[in-house]
Amino acid sequence: MRQNATPSAPFRLGTLLAALAVPACSAAPISFFGVAPPGRADAYQCAVAQLNILGYTIEDGNSDAGFVRGRKQTSGLGLQIVTGNTYHDVLVATAFDNPATGETNLRVVASRVADHDVGLVGGLGDEPEQGEDRIAPSDTGRADAQAVLQGCGVSNINSAGRQQEPLVLQGAVDGA
Repeated sequence: MRQNATPSAPFRLGTLLAALAVPACSAAPISFFGVAPPGRADAYQCAVAQLNILGYTIEDGNSDAGFVRGRKQTSGLGLQIVTGNTYHDVLVATAFDNPATGETNLRVVASRVADHDVGLVGGLGDEPEQGEDRIAPSDTGRADAQAVLQGCGVSNINSAGRQQEPLVLQGAVDGA
């Protein structure tokens, strides 16, 4: 008697749901940083320019404090209508001089938000759901954060954040 080697539908559905849930488990932002050419004010101005070049809308910033925050919509109209959410990549760049080393540092933190709007499904109630949820940064947001640093002359880019989770997951799947 021959047995079917194809996994059952409930198994495939469970595997798919688990795969989708894993990336959504962490809403932690990811930081990218490195040493920029000297001058905090120049590094700040460069970060503002790079965010503009990449299509981000500047939401907040302070040249005296050396930080700027930009947001770029990443979801299309179809997704907005169906889910009721608008997705944005958010980058926050901070330029600062390190007195211990005398170097100018530039850090860019990538995150993503889901703004709750009224959509086709969400608009059935009397009141629209309003608010914002932080979710894991998109691949594009992470790439844009690195592009800001590269555009500002940072050649040795370091990162801290959620990037090591897939390695931990892979070890768990492999039985390690």
